Amino acid sequence: MANPNSQWYPYNKVQEGFFDLSDTDEIPRKIMDYLLDMPDGVYTPKDDNKYPRSRMWKYLYYDGARPTDNPLPTPAQKKSVLFNPEAAEKPPTEKGYRLIPQIYIKPAQENAQTRIYCYMGRMIAESDFKVQISVVFDIWTHYIQESNTKLNEAYSRAGAISQAIMQAFHGVNMAGVGTFYFNRSKHPDCGEELLSDKDSNVGKRLTLALEIDTTTPNGNAENNEVAIGNGIYMV
Repeated sequence: MANPNSQWYPYNKVQEGFFDLSDTDEIPRKIMDYLLDMPDGVYTPKDDNKYPRSRMWKYLYYDGARPTDNPLPTPAQKKSVLFNPEAAEKPPTEKGYRLIPQIYIKPAQENAQTRIYCYMGRMIAESDFKVQISVVFDIWTHYIQESNTKLNEAYSRAGAISQAIMQAFHGVNMAGVGTFYFNRSKHPDCGEELLSDKDSNVGKRLTLALEIDTTTPNGNAENNEVAIGNGIYMV
């Protein structure tokens, strides 16, 4: 007989630990917080071009030549270019929105600028207990800025941003989410490709992926506890 206190009442859940996408809605926020790279009272981001997120922000924020010679944007400057859906057509500065945590916005682009769109891509069910989820970064830059960096090590601005994102994420374990990988045999969408709007913008699409699995710990089935990623959640 089904337990009347069960979330599946009046039916019984007969298979424990099957993946149910619990908490995957938190992944985009965690990715965006990581990309923003804000101080938190313990950690302070370094203004060092050897650090990929520092380098990424300079290529993203500064439009002219030698962007990596500029200081790391401040937290306020970073937030000013983060897309705000409450003011979608009114960016707070002339920089416009540059970090956009969704698949697309109709750009209110009055000036040439560089933008990163970050969103969750295709989900592939590997088994009842494991899924592979792609994470897509669309990097767009105006054609006049694509090769204006005047840096021997980074002729392509979009390419430099793509490399910095790869370095920032590949192999990183995000607590409670999983480990980012770049392996086409595990997720067929992994890779990098060229973008062009056939008008003024060119860019790169970088697709990484995450493996997320669930298991029912021994002895916990009676408490309806399921391990998701690196955390334990009551179900």
